[in-house]
Amino acid sequence: MKPGRESRQPRRLGLRREVLILLPAVLLLLVVLSTFTLFSYRNAVWLLTAERQQEAARLARAVADHLAAVPGGSLSPSPQLLRQPAPAALGVALVDGGGNPLAAVGDLPAADLLAPAAGRPLDRAFGVGPDERSPEAVLGFAPLGGPAGRRYVRVDLPAGVLAGQRRALSVLTVSVLAINGALMLLVLFFLRHLLAPWETLLARARQVGAGGQAAEDEVEFLLATFERALAALAAGPARTAEDDIAALERTLSASLQSGLLLLDREGRVLALNAVGAALLGVPSPEPGQPLARVLAGQPELLEVLSAAVAAEASPQRLECSVRAGRETLTVGLTVHPLRRDDGGVRGYLVLFADLTEVLRRAEESRLAESLAQLGEMAGGVAHELRNSLATLRGYLTLIERRPGEDSIADFLSEIRREADHLERVLEDFLSFARPGTARVREFPLAPLLLRAAADPVLEGIEVRVHGAADHGAVLRGDPQLLERALRNLLHNAAQADREAGRSGPLEMTIQTRSDGVEIAIEDRGPGLPPELRDRLFHPFVTGRPGGVGLGLSLAQRVVVLHGGRIRLEDREGGGTRATLFFPRDTIVTTGNESAPA
Repeated sequence: MKPGRESRQPRRLGLRREVLILLPAVLLLLVVLSTFTLFSYRNAVWLLTAERQQEAARLARAVADHLAAVPGGSLSPSPQLLRQPAPAALGVALVDGGGNPLAAVGDLPAADLLAPAAGRPLDRAFGVGPDERSPEAVLGFAPLGGPAGRRYVRVDLPAGVLAGQRRALSVLTVSVLAINGALMLLVLFFLRHLLAPWETLLARARQVGAGGQAAEDEVEFLLATFERALAALAAGPARTAEDDIAALERTLSASLQSGLLLLDREGRVLALNAVGAALLGVPSPEPGQPLARVLAGQPELLEVLSAAVAAEASPQRLECSVRAGRETLTVGLTVHPLRRDDGGVRGYLVLFADLTEVLRRAEESRLAESLAQLGEMAGGVAHELRNSLATLRGYLTLIERRPGEDSIADFLSEIRREADHLERVLEDFLSFARPGTARVREFPLAPLLLRAAADPVLEGIEVRVHGAADHGAVLRGDPQLLERALRNLLHNAAQADREAGRSGPLEMTIQTRSDGVEIAIEDRGPGLPPELRDRLFHPFVTGRPGGVGLGLSLAQRVVVLHGGRIRLEDREGGGTRATLFFPRDTIVTTGNESAPA
Protein backbone atom coordinates (compact mmCIF):
# COMPACT_ATOMS: atom_id res chain seq x y z
CA MET A 1 0.00 0.00 0.00
CA LYS A 2 1.33 3.42 -0.90
CA PRO A 3 2.07 5.88 1.90
CA GLY A 4 -0.10 8.56 0.31
CA ARG A 5 -3.07 6.26 0.14
CA GLU A 6 -2.58 5.10 3.71
CA SER A 7 -2.49 8.68 4.95
CA ARG A 8 -5.86 9.38 3.34
CA GLN A 9 -7.66 6.63 5.32
CA PRO A 10 -9.77 8.02 8.19
CA ARG A 11 -8.59 7.09 11.64
CA ARG A 12 -11.08 5.68 14.09
CA LEU A 13 -11.44 7.45 17.39
CA GLY A 14 -11.43 4.26 19.48
CA LEU A 15 -14.15 2.82 21.67
CA ARG A 16 -13.39 4.95 24.70
CA ARG A 17 -13.51 8.21 22.77
CA GLU A 18 -16.60 7.10 20.83
CA VAL A 19 -18.44 6.35 24.07
CA LEU A 20 -17.29 9.62 25.59
CA ILE A 21 -18.82 11.45 22.63
CA LEU A 22 -21.85 9.33 21.76
CA LEU A 23 -23.26 8.72 25.23
CA PRO A 24 -23.47 12.42 26.20
CA ALA A 25 -24.83 13.18 22.73
CA VAL A 26 -27.59 10.57 23.07
CA LEU A 27 -28.52 11.79 26.54
CA LEU A 28 -28.46 15.41 25.39
CA LEU A 29 -30.71 14.49 22.46
CA LEU A 30 -33.07 12.79 24.89
CA VAL A 31 -33.15 15.93 27.06
CA VAL A 32 -33.82 18.15 24.03
CA LEU A 33 -36.59 15.91 22.71
CA SER A 34 -38.32 15.64 26.09
CA THR A 35 -38.08 19.42 26.62
CA PHE A 36 -39.40 20.11 23.12
CA THR A 37 -42.29 17.70 23.67
CA LEU A 38 -43.07 19.32 27.03
CA PHE A 39 -43.22 22.83 25.61
CA SER A 40 -45.23 21.66 22.58
CA TYR A 41 -47.77 20.18 24.96
CA ARG A 42 -47.70 23.39 27.02
CA ASN A 43 -48.36 25.54 23.92
CA ALA A 44 -51.24 23.26 22.92
CA VAL A 45 -52.84 23.65 26.36
CA TRP A 46 -52.41 27.43 26.18
CA LEU A 47 -53.97 27.57 22.71
CA LEU A 48 -56.90 25.48 23.90
CA THR A 49 -57.32 27.81 26.90
CA ALA A 50 -57.28 30.89 24.66
CA GLU A 51 -59.79 29.30 22.31
CA ARG A 52 -62.11 28.46 25.23
CA GLN A 53 -61.79 32.02 26.60
CA GLN A 54 -62.65 33.47 23.16
CA GLU A 55 -65.71 31.22 23.03
CA ALA A 56 -66.81 32.46 26.48
CA ALA A 57 -66.30 36.10 25.41
CA ARG A 58 -68.28 35.48 22.19
CA LEU A 59 -71.19 33.98 24.12
CA ALA A 60 -71.15 36.86 26.63
CA ARG A 61 -71.25 39.32 23.73
CA ALA A 62 -74.13 37.36 22.16
CA VAL A 63 -76.12 37.45 25.41
CA ALA A 64 -75.52 41.22 25.73
CA ASP A 65 -76.64 41.85 22.14
CA HIS A 66 -79.71 39.67 22.66
CA LEU A 67 -80.73 41.56 25.80
CA ALA A 68 -80.21 44.88 24.08
CA ALA A 69 -82.34 43.81 21.11
CA VAL A 70 -85.31 42.74 23.20
CA PRO A 71 -87.47 45.70 24.38
CA GLY A 72 -87.05 45.98 28.14
CA GLY A 73 -84.77 42.97 28.13
CA SER A 74 -81.82 44.78 29.69
CA LEU A 75 -83.86 45.99 32.66
CA SER A 76 -85.36 42.80 34.08
CA PRO A 77 -84.49 39.83 31.89
CA SER A 78 -86.08 36.47 32.60
CA PRO A 79 -84.01 33.29 33.09
CA GLN A 80 -85.20 32.00 29.72
CA LEU A 81 -84.06 35.22 28.06
CA LEU A 82 -80.60 34.91 29.64
CA ARG A 83 -80.22 31.20 28.81
CA GLN A 84 -81.41 31.41 25.19
CA PRO A 85 -78.14 32.56 23.51
CA ALA A 86 -75.95 30.24 25.68
CA PRO A 87 -77.85 26.99 26.37
CA ALA A 88 -74.63 24.98 27.15
CA ALA A 89 -73.33 27.44 29.78
CA LEU A 90 -73.05 26.56 33.46
CA GLY A 91 -74.57 29.91 34.35
CA VAL A 92 -75.47 33.33 32.89
CA ALA A 93 -75.88 36.52 34.91
CA LEU A 94 -76.60 40.23 34.42
CA VAL A 95 -74.33 42.14 36.83
CA ASP A 96 -74.23 45.79 37.90
CA GLY A 97 -71.04 47.79 38.29
CA GLY A 98 -70.53 46.57 41.86
CA GLY A 99 -70.56 42.90 40.87
CA ASN A 100 -74.02 42.25 42.29
CA PRO A 101 -76.32 39.95 40.25
CA LEU A 102 -79.42 41.66 38.81
CA ALA A 103 -80.64 38.49 37.13
CA ALA A 104 -79.00 35.07 37.02
CA VAL A 105 -79.61 31.53 35.92
CA GLY A 106 -77.49 28.40 36.56
CA ASP A 107 -74.67 27.63 39.00
CA LEU A 108 -73.11 31.01 39.95
CA PRO A 109 -71.62 32.59 43.09
CA ALA A 110 -73.96 34.65 45.25
CA ALA A 111 -72.02 37.96 45.03
CA ASP A 112 -68.98 39.76 43.58
CA LEU A 113 -69.45 38.26 40.15
CA LEU A 114 -66.93 40.70 38.62
CA ALA A 115 -64.08 39.64 40.94
CA PRO A 116 -62.48 37.21 38.40
CA ALA A 117 -62.19 40.11 35.94
CA ALA A 118 -60.27 42.34 38.36
CA GLY A 119 -57.57 44.32 36.58
CA ARG A 120 -59.12 43.89 33.14
CA PRO A 121 -60.89 46.74 31.25
CA LEU A 122 -64.65 46.10 31.07
CA ASP A 123 -65.31 48.16 27.94
CA ARG A 124 -65.04 45.12 25.63
CA ALA A 125 -65.81 41.42 25.71
CA PHE A 126 -63.09 39.06 27.04
CA GLY A 127 -62.66 35.69 28.73
CA VAL A 128 -60.68 34.46 31.78
CA GLY A 129 -59.93 31.14 33.49
CA PRO A 130 -59.65 28.50 34.48
CA ASP A 131 -57.63 29.84 37.44
CA GLU A 132 -57.70 29.95 41.24
CA ARG A 133 -60.98 31.96 41.31
CA SER A 134 -62.73 29.71 38.78
CA PRO A 135 -60.84 26.37 38.83
CA GLU A 136 -63.40 24.36 36.82
CA ALA A 137 -64.89 26.99 34.44
CA VAL A 138 -63.99 29.59 31.81
CA LEU A 139 -65.70 32.96 32.35
CA GLY A 140 -66.76 35.40 29.64
CA PHE A 141 -67.58 39.08 30.30
CA ALA A 142 -69.22 41.67 28.00
CA PRO A 143 -70.46 45.27 28.71
CA LEU A 144 -74.17 46.17 28.34
CA GLY A 145 -75.26 49.83 28.26
CA GLY A 146 -78.74 51.23 28.65
CA PRO A 147 -80.88 53.73 30.50
CA ALA A 148 -80.19 52.07 33.82
CA GLY A 149 -76.45 52.68 33.59
CA ARG A 150 -73.46 50.52 32.85
CA ARG A 151 -74.10 46.77 33.27
CA TYR A 152 -72.23 43.61 32.37
CA VAL A 153 -73.01 40.06 31.25
CA ARG A 154 -71.15 37.09 32.74
CA VAL A 155 -71.22 33.62 31.11
CA ASP A 156 -69.64 30.55 32.79
CA LEU A 157 -68.63 27.65 30.48
CA PRO A 158 -67.60 24.17 31.81
CA ALA A 159 -63.84 23.51 31.61
CA GLY A 160 -63.16 20.47 33.83
CA VAL A 161 -61.07 18.65 31.23
CA LEU A 162 -59.09 21.79 30.44
CA ALA A 163 -58.45 22.39 34.13
CA GLY A 164 -57.19 18.81 34.51
CA GLN A 165 -54.85 19.30 31.56
CA ARG A 166 -53.42 22.46 33.13
CA ARG A 167 -52.82 20.67 36.47
CA ALA A 168 -51.19 17.72 34.71
CA LEU A 169 -49.02 20.16 32.76
CA SER A 170 -47.68 21.64 36.00
CA VAL A 171 -46.76 18.22 37.41
CA LEU A 172 -45.28 17.06 34.09
CA THR A 173 -43.15 20.20 33.81
CA VAL A 174 -41.57 19.66 37.22
CA SER A 175 -41.04 15.92 36.57
CA VAL A 176 -39.46 16.30 33.13
CA LEU A 177 -37.13 19.07 34.22
CA ALA A 178 -36.06 17.08 37.30
CA ILE A 179 -35.40 13.92 35.25
CA ASN A 180 -33.46 15.86 32.64
CA GLY A 181 -31.35 17.42 35.35
CA ALA A 182 -30.67 13.98 36.86
CA LEU A 183 -29.62 12.63 33.44
CA MET A 184 -27.15 15.42 32.97
CA LEU A 185 -25.69 14.81 36.44
CA LEU A 186 -25.40 11.11 35.61
CA VAL A 187 -23.43 11.92 32.50
CA LEU A 188 -21.15 14.28 34.37
CA PHE A 189 -20.39 12.14 37.45
CA PHE A 190 -20.67 8.47 36.41
CA LEU A 191 -19.48 8.23 32.83
CA ARG A 192 -15.94 7.55 33.93
CA HIS A 193 -17.10 4.63 36.11
CA LEU A 194 -18.82 3.09 33.08
CA LEU A 195 -15.53 3.08 31.18
CA ALA A 196 -13.33 1.90 34.08
CA PRO A 197 -13.34 -1.85 33.05
CA TRP A 198 -12.42 -0.91 29.49
CA GLU A 199 -9.59 1.28 30.72
CA THR A 200 -8.28 -1.55 32.94
CA LEU A 201 -8.39 -4.08 30.10
CA LEU A 202 -6.65 -1.64 27.76
CA ALA A 203 -3.92 -0.92 30.32
CA ARG A 204 -3.20 -4.63 30.87
CA ALA A 205 -3.07 -5.20 27.12
CA ARG A 206 -0.53 -2.38 26.77
CA GLN A 207 1.60 -3.97 29.48
CA VAL A 208 1.94 -7.23 27.56
CA GLY A 209 1.78 -5.73 24.04
CA ALA A 210 4.74 -5.07 21.77
CA GLY A 211 6.12 -1.55 21.31
CA GLY A 212 5.11 0.74 18.52
CA GLN A 213 1.38 -0.15 18.73
CA ALA A 214 0.09 2.79 20.68
CA ALA A 215 -1.21 4.44 17.50
CA GLU A 216 -3.49 1.49 16.63
CA ASP A 217 -7.24 1.60 17.11
CA GLU A 218 -8.02 0.45 20.65
CA VAL A 219 -10.37 -2.36 19.59
CA GLU A 220 -7.94 -3.66 17.00
CA PHE A 221 -5.14 -3.41 19.55
CA LEU A 222 -7.05 -5.55 22.09
CA LEU A 223 -7.98 -8.14 19.44
CA ALA A 224 -4.38 -8.37 18.28
CA THR A 225 -3.18 -8.86 21.87
CA PHE A 226 -5.74 -11.63 22.43
CA GLU A 227 -4.75 -13.39 19.20
CA ARG A 228 -1.07 -13.29 20.19
CA ALA A 229 -1.96 -14.84 23.58
CA LEU A 230 -3.91 -17.66 21.86
CA ALA A 231 -1.02 -18.28 19.48
CA ALA A 232 1.41 -18.48 22.40
CA LEU A 233 -0.80 -21.02 24.16
CA ALA A 234 -1.19 -23.09 21.01
CA ALA A 235 2.58 -23.12 20.47
CA GLY A 236 3.22 -24.63 23.91
CA PRO A 237 4.28 -28.23 24.47
CA ALA A 238 1.70 -30.86 23.42
CA ARG A 239 -0.14 -32.52 26.26
CA THR A 240 -0.83 -36.26 26.25
CA ALA A 241 -3.86 -38.04 27.60
CA GLU A 242 -1.77 -39.22 30.54
CA ASP A 243 -0.85 -35.62 31.35
CA ASP A 244 -4.54 -34.60 31.39
CA ILE A 245 -5.47 -37.58 33.59
CA ALA A 246 -2.57 -36.86 35.96
CA ALA A 247 -3.73 -33.25 36.25
CA LEU A 248 -7.22 -34.56 37.02
CA GLU A 249 -5.82 -36.81 39.74
CA ARG A 250 -3.85 -33.96 41.33
CA THR A 251 -6.97 -31.78 41.30
CA LEU A 252 -9.39 -34.32 42.79
CA SER A 253 -7.32 -36.41 45.17
CA ALA A 254 -6.67 -33.55 47.58
CA SER A 255 -10.39 -32.86 48.10
CA LEU A 256 -11.96 -36.34 47.90
CA GLN A 257 -12.65 -38.40 51.01
CA SER A 258 -13.35 -41.52 48.93
CA GLY A 259 -11.16 -43.79 46.82
CA LEU A 260 -10.04 -42.56 43.38
CA LEU A 261 -8.54 -44.87 40.75
CA LEU A 262 -7.46 -43.64 37.29
CA LEU A 263 -6.95 -46.10 34.42
CA ASP A 264 -5.80 -45.62 30.85
CA ARG A 265 -7.79 -47.03 27.93
CA GLU A 266 -5.97 -50.40 28.17
CA GLY A 267 -6.76 -50.75 31.87
CA ARG A 268 -3.31 -49.87 33.24
CA VAL A 269 -3.28 -48.04 36.55
CA LEU A 270 -2.26 -44.39 36.28
CA ALA A 271 -3.02 -43.23 39.82
CA LEU A 272 -4.57 -44.43 43.08
CA ASN A 273 -5.03 -41.94 45.89
CA ALA A 274 -4.07 -42.66 49.50
CA VAL A 275 -7.67 -43.13 50.67
CA GLY A 276 -8.29 -45.74 47.96
CA ALA A 277 -5.00 -47.57 48.66
CA ALA A 278 -5.82 -47.80 52.36
CA LEU A 279 -9.36 -49.01 51.62
CA LEU A 280 -8.15 -51.75 49.24
CA GLY A 281 -5.21 -52.68 51.45
CA VAL A 282 -2.63 -52.26 48.66
CA PRO A 283 0.47 -50.04 48.44
CA SER A 284 0.39 -47.03 46.14
CA PRO A 285 1.21 -48.45 42.68
CA GLU A 286 3.66 -47.09 40.18
CA PRO A 287 2.02 -45.58 37.07
CA GLY A 288 1.60 -48.05 34.23
CA GLN A 289 1.16 -51.24 36.27
CA PRO A 290 -1.51 -53.69 35.02
CA LEU A 291 -4.79 -53.62 36.86
CA ALA A 292 -4.62 -57.39 37.48
CA ARG A 293 -1.35 -56.99 39.40
CA VAL A 294 -2.58 -54.11 41.56
CA LEU A 295 -5.89 -55.84 42.41
CA ALA A 296 -4.57 -59.38 42.65
CA GLY A 297 -6.03 -59.70 46.15
CA GLN A 298 -9.47 -58.29 45.17
CA PRO A 299 -10.87 -60.69 42.55
CA GLU A 300 -14.47 -59.42 42.69
CA LEU A 301 -13.44 -55.78 42.17
CA LEU A 302 -10.98 -56.81 39.44
CA GLU A 303 -13.76 -58.62 37.57
CA VAL A 304 -16.06 -55.60 37.65
CA LEU A 305 -13.41 -53.14 36.46
CA SER A 306 -12.07 -55.49 33.77
CA ALA A 307 -15.59 -55.87 32.36
CA ALA A 308 -16.05 -52.06 32.28
CA VAL A 309 -12.72 -51.57 30.45
CA ALA A 310 -13.54 -54.32 27.96
CA ALA A 311 -17.00 -52.84 27.21
CA GLU A 312 -15.72 -49.21 27.14
CA ALA A 313 -18.93 -48.26 28.96
CA SER A 314 -20.07 -47.03 32.34
CA PRO A 315 -21.88 -49.77 34.30
CA GLN A 316 -24.62 -49.05 36.79
CA ARG A 317 -23.66 -48.17 40.34
CA LEU A 318 -22.24 -51.37 41.80
CA GLU A 319 -21.46 -52.90 45.14
CA CYS A 320 -18.84 -55.57 45.68
CA SER A 321 -16.86 -57.10 48.53
CA VAL A 322 -13.18 -56.40 49.17
CA ARG A 323 -10.79 -57.87 51.69
CA ALA A 324 -9.17 -55.38 54.08
CA GLY A 325 -6.97 -57.31 56.49
CA ARG A 326 -9.11 -59.84 58.35
CA GLU A 327 -12.48 -58.28 57.58
CA THR A 328 -14.61 -58.07 54.46
CA LEU A 329 -15.93 -54.66 53.45
CA THR A 330 -18.76 -53.71 51.10
CA VAL A 331 -17.60 -51.10 48.60
CA GLY A 332 -19.83 -49.04 46.34
CA LEU A 333 -18.19 -47.86 43.13
CA THR A 334 -18.93 -45.98 39.92
CA VAL A 335 -16.91 -46.09 36.70
CA HIS A 336 -16.81 -43.01 34.45
CA PRO A 337 -15.21 -43.29 30.97
CA LEU A 338 -13.12 -40.21 30.14
CA ARG A 339 -13.72 -39.41 26.47
CA ARG A 340 -11.94 -37.27 23.91
CA ASP A 341 -13.65 -34.66 21.74
CA ASP A 342 -14.17 -37.30 19.02
CA GLY A 343 -15.95 -39.62 21.47
CA GLY A 344 -13.09 -42.08 21.91
CA VAL A 345 -12.16 -43.33 25.39
CA ARG A 346 -8.91 -41.97 26.78
CA GLY A 347 -9.21 -43.52 30.23
CA TYR A 348 -11.47 -44.33 33.19
CA LEU A 349 -12.23 -42.58 36.45
CA VAL A 350 -13.24 -44.99 39.24
CA LEU A 351 -14.71 -43.63 42.48
CA PHE A 352 -15.36 -46.02 45.36
CA ALA A 353 -16.25 -45.74 49.04
CA ASP A 354 -16.74 -48.01 52.03
CA LEU A 355 -20.48 -48.69 52.47
CA THR A 356 -20.13 -51.27 55.25
CA GLU A 357 -21.10 -48.97 58.09
CA VAL A 358 -23.86 -47.31 56.03
CA LEU A 359 -25.43 -50.65 55.14
CA ARG A 360 -25.13 -51.88 58.73
CA ARG A 361 -26.93 -48.80 60.04
CA ALA A 362 -29.61 -49.10 57.37
CA GLU A 363 -30.16 -52.75 58.32
CA GLU A 364 -30.34 -51.82 62.00
CA SER A 365 -32.82 -49.09 61.19
CA ARG A 366 -35.00 -51.50 59.19
CA LEU A 367 -34.80 -54.05 62.00
CA ALA A 368 -35.73 -51.44 64.61
CA GLU A 369 -38.64 -50.29 62.47
CA SER A 370 -39.83 -53.89 61.99
CA LEU A 371 -39.56 -54.54 65.73
CA ALA A 372 -41.49 -51.37 66.46
CA GLN A 373 -44.25 -52.40 64.05
CA LEU A 374 -44.27 -55.90 65.49
CA GLY A 375 -44.52 -54.50 69.01
CA GLU A 376 -47.38 -52.22 67.98
CA MET A 377 -49.24 -55.09 66.34
CA ALA A 378 -48.61 -57.42 69.29
CA GLY A 379 -49.82 -54.73 71.67
CA GLY A 380 -53.00 -54.27 69.63
CA VAL A 381 -53.73 -57.99 69.54
CA ALA A 382 -53.01 -58.33 73.27
CA HIS A 383 -55.30 -55.40 74.03
CA GLU A 384 -58.17 -56.92 72.06
CA LEU A 385 -57.63 -60.37 73.58
CA ARG A 386 -57.39 -58.99 77.12
CA ASN A 387 -60.63 -57.02 76.78
CA SER A 388 -62.53 -59.96 75.31
CA LEU A 389 -61.13 -62.42 77.88
CA ALA A 390 -62.12 -60.06 80.68
CA THR A 391 -65.65 -59.94 79.28
CA LEU A 392 -65.79 -63.75 79.00
CA ARG A 393 -64.49 -64.17 82.54
CA GLY A 394 -67.15 -61.77 83.81
CA TYR A 395 -70.02 -63.63 82.17
CA LEU A 396 -68.68 -67.00 83.35
CA THR A 397 -68.52 -65.65 86.92
CA LEU A 398 -72.16 -64.53 86.67
CA ILE A 399 -73.16 -68.01 85.43
CA GLU A 400 -71.31 -69.68 88.35
CA ARG A 401 -73.00 -67.44 90.91
CA ARG A 402 -76.51 -67.69 89.44
CA PRO A 403 -76.71 -71.00 87.56
CA GLY A 404 -80.48 -71.28 87.79
CA GLU A 405 -81.51 -67.89 86.45
CA ASP A 406 -83.26 -67.39 83.12
CA SER A 407 -80.63 -64.81 82.05
CA ILE A 408 -78.04 -67.56 81.42
CA ALA A 409 -79.14 -67.65 77.77
CA ASP A 410 -78.38 -63.94 77.47
CA PHE A 411 -74.98 -64.49 79.09
CA LEU A 412 -74.22 -67.30 76.65
CA SER A 413 -75.23 -65.07 73.76
CA GLU A 414 -72.80 -62.38 74.92
CA ILE A 415 -70.09 -65.03 75.35
CA ARG A 416 -70.70 -66.18 71.76
CA ARG A 417 -70.53 -62.56 70.53
CA GLU A 418 -67.19 -62.03 72.26
CA ALA A 419 -65.91 -65.32 70.79
CA ASP A 420 -66.94 -64.11 67.33
CA HIS A 421 -65.09 -60.86 67.99
CA LEU A 422 -61.95 -62.78 68.96
CA GLU A 423 -62.23 -64.86 65.79
CA ARG A 424 -62.54 -61.68 63.71
CA VAL A 425 -59.45 -60.20 65.37
CA LEU A 426 -57.44 -63.32 64.59
CA GLU A 427 -58.71 -63.52 61.01
CA ASP A 428 -57.92 -59.87 60.34
CA PHE A 429 -54.50 -60.25 61.95
CA LEU A 430 -53.67 -63.32 59.85
CA SER A 431 -54.96 -61.61 56.71
CA PHE A 432 -52.80 -58.57 57.45
CA ALA A 433 -49.73 -60.66 58.25
CA ARG A 434 -50.03 -62.85 55.11
CA PRO A 435 -51.53 -60.76 52.26
CA GLY A 436 -48.69 -61.68 49.90
CA THR A 437 -49.94 -65.20 49.21
CA ALA A 438 -51.79 -63.98 46.12
CA ARG A 439 -53.08 -66.27 43.35
CA VAL A 440 -52.67 -64.04 40.31
CA ARG A 441 -54.98 -64.29 37.31
CA GLU A 442 -56.85 -61.98 34.99
CA PHE A 443 -60.37 -60.98 36.06
CA PRO A 444 -62.92 -58.28 35.10
CA LEU A 445 -63.08 -55.46 37.59
CA ALA A 446 -66.75 -54.43 37.29
CA PRO A 447 -68.33 -57.77 38.44
CA LEU A 448 -65.99 -57.77 41.44
CA LEU A 449 -67.34 -54.35 42.48
CA LEU A 450 -70.91 -55.60 42.19
CA ARG A 451 -70.16 -58.66 44.35
CA ALA A 452 -68.52 -56.50 47.03
CA ALA A 453 -71.53 -54.15 47.00
CA ALA A 454 -73.88 -57.12 47.55
CA ASP A 455 -72.18 -58.18 50.81
CA PRO A 456 -74.90 -59.35 53.28
CA VAL A 457 -73.15 -57.44 56.07
CA LEU A 458 -74.30 -54.24 54.32
CA GLU A 459 -77.97 -55.16 54.77
CA GLY A 460 -80.00 -52.06 55.51
CA ILE A 461 -77.50 -49.75 53.76
CA GLU A 462 -78.16 -48.82 50.14
CA VAL A 463 -75.11 -49.07 47.85
CA ARG A 464 -75.15 -47.43 44.43
CA VAL A 465 -72.56 -48.61 41.88
CA HIS A 466 -71.86 -46.16 39.03
CA GLY A 467 -70.04 -46.97 35.79
CA ALA A 468 -69.78 -50.73 36.26
CA ALA A 469 -72.38 -51.69 33.64
CA ASP A 470 -70.38 -50.33 30.68
CA HIS A 471 -66.87 -50.69 32.11
CA GLY A 472 -64.62 -53.39 30.64
CA ALA A 473 -61.41 -53.04 32.66
CA VAL A 474 -59.57 -56.35 33.19
CA LEU A 475 -57.03 -56.43 36.03
CA ARG A 476 -54.23 -58.94 36.69
CA GLY A 477 -54.18 -59.93 40.35
CA ASP A 478 -55.96 -61.89 43.08
CA PRO A 479 -59.72 -61.16 42.92
CA GLN A 480 -60.38 -62.60 46.41
CA LEU A 481 -57.83 -60.32 48.07
CA LEU A 482 -59.06 -57.28 46.17
CA GLU A 483 -62.71 -58.09 46.97
CA ARG A 484 -61.79 -58.37 50.66
CA ALA A 485 -60.15 -54.94 50.52
CA LEU A 486 -63.26 -53.43 48.88
CA ARG A 487 -65.54 -55.10 51.44
CA ASN A 488 -63.47 -53.66 54.28
CA LEU A 489 -63.81 -50.16 52.83
CA LEU A 490 -67.56 -50.64 52.31
CA HIS A 491 -67.96 -51.93 55.90
CA ASN A 492 -66.19 -48.83 57.21
CA ALA A 493 -68.38 -46.57 55.06
CA ALA A 494 -71.57 -48.36 56.20
CA GLN A 495 -70.52 -48.08 59.86
CA ALA A 496 -69.87 -44.36 59.37
CA ASP A 497 -73.36 -43.86 57.90
CA ARG A 498 -74.96 -45.81 60.77
CA GLU A 499 -73.14 -43.62 63.32
CA ALA A 500 -74.55 -40.56 61.55
CA GLY A 501 -78.07 -42.05 61.71
CA ARG A 502 -78.26 -42.65 57.96
CA SER A 503 -78.99 -45.70 55.85
CA GLY A 504 -76.97 -44.61 52.82
CA PRO A 505 -76.73 -44.46 50.00
CA LEU A 506 -73.08 -45.35 49.69
CA GLU A 507 -71.67 -44.25 46.33
CA MET A 508 -69.21 -46.55 44.53
CA THR A 509 -67.85 -45.25 41.21
CA ILE A 510 -65.44 -46.76 38.70
CA GLN A 511 -63.98 -44.64 35.93
CA THR A 512 -61.14 -44.86 33.42
CA ARG A 513 -58.47 -42.16 33.43
CA SER A 514 -55.67 -41.55 30.95
CA ASP A 515 -53.16 -43.09 33.36
CA GLY A 516 -55.22 -45.93 34.85
CA VAL A 517 -58.48 -46.91 36.56
CA GLU A 518 -59.93 -45.23 39.68
CA ILE A 519 -62.49 -46.65 42.14
CA ALA A 520 -64.13 -44.26 44.64
CA ILE A 521 -66.27 -45.16 47.70
CA GLU A 522 -68.12 -42.26 49.38
CA ASP A 523 -70.20 -42.07 52.54
CA ARG A 524 -72.04 -39.36 54.48
CA GLY A 525 -70.70 -40.19 57.93
CA PRO A 526 -68.96 -37.96 60.47
CA GLY A 527 -65.75 -37.74 58.41
CA LEU A 528 -62.13 -38.48 59.28
CA PRO A 529 -61.08 -37.97 62.93
CA PRO A 530 -58.52 -35.10 62.93
CA GLU A 531 -56.29 -36.83 65.47
CA LEU A 532 -55.99 -39.97 63.30
CA ARG A 533 -55.46 -38.44 59.83
CA ASP A 534 -51.73 -39.21 59.80
CA ARG A 535 -52.14 -42.75 61.17
CA LEU A 536 -55.19 -44.08 59.30
CA PHE A 537 -53.34 -47.00 57.69
CA HIS A 538 -51.39 -48.03 60.81
CA PRO A 539 -52.37 -51.40 62.32
CA PHE A 540 -54.87 -51.29 65.23
CA VAL A 541 -55.63 -47.59 64.70
CA THR A 542 -59.40 -47.02 64.72
CA GLY A 543 -61.71 -44.16 65.54
CA ARG A 544 -64.84 -46.28 66.14
CA PRO A 545 -65.90 -48.10 69.29
CA GLY A 546 -65.48 -51.83 68.87
CA GLY A 547 -63.28 -51.49 65.80
CA VAL A 548 -60.19 -53.66 65.44
CA GLY A 549 -58.18 -51.21 63.32
CA LEU A 550 -56.89 -53.70 60.74
CA GLY A 551 -59.40 -53.12 57.90
CA LEU A 552 -57.69 -50.08 56.39
CA SER A 553 -54.21 -51.55 56.91
CA LEU A 554 -55.25 -54.75 55.15
CA ALA A 555 -56.89 -52.81 52.29
CA GLN A 556 -53.75 -50.73 51.80
CA ARG A 557 -51.50 -53.79 51.68
CA VAL A 558 -53.75 -55.52 49.14
CA VAL A 559 -53.92 -52.45 46.89
CA VAL A 560 -50.14 -51.92 47.06
CA LEU A 561 -49.64 -55.62 46.31
CA HIS A 562 -51.59 -55.01 43.05
CA GLY A 563 -49.38 -52.02 42.12
CA GLY A 564 -51.96 -49.41 43.09
CA ARG A 565 -52.42 -46.80 45.78
CA ILE A 566 -55.20 -45.80 48.19
CA ARG A 567 -56.13 -42.41 49.62
CA LEU A 568 -58.72 -41.23 52.19
CA GLU A 569 -59.99 -37.66 52.22
CA ASP A 570 -62.98 -35.60 53.33
CA ARG A 571 -65.95 -35.65 50.97
CA GLU A 572 -67.40 -32.34 49.85
CA GLY A 573 -70.60 -31.74 51.82
CA GLY A 574 -69.58 -34.08 54.65
CA GLY A 575 -68.44 -37.67 54.91
CA THR A 576 -65.39 -39.54 53.65
CA ARG A 577 -64.12 -40.47 50.19
CA ALA A 578 -61.85 -43.54 49.75
CA THR A 579 -60.05 -43.66 46.37
CA LEU A 580 -58.28 -46.72 44.92
CA PHE A 581 -56.12 -46.16 41.85
CA PHE A 582 -54.52 -48.81 39.63
CA PRO A 583 -52.03 -47.50 37.00
CA ARG A 584 -52.18 -48.52 33.35
CA ASP A 585 -49.30 -50.97 33.62
CA THR A 586 -51.44 -53.14 35.96
CA ILE A 587 -54.46 -53.13 33.62
CA VAL A 588 -54.69 -55.86 30.96
CA THR A 589 -57.46 -54.23 28.90
CA THR A 590 -59.77 -51.26 29.30
CA GLY A 591 -62.82 -51.80 27.13
CA ASN A 592 -61.58 -52.33 23.57
CA GLU A 593 -58.28 -50.52 24.23
CA SER A 594 -55.17 -52.53 25.04
CA ALA A 595 -52.90 -51.49 27.85
CA PRO A 596 -49.46 -52.79 28.74
CA ALA A 597 -49.45 -55.72 31.11
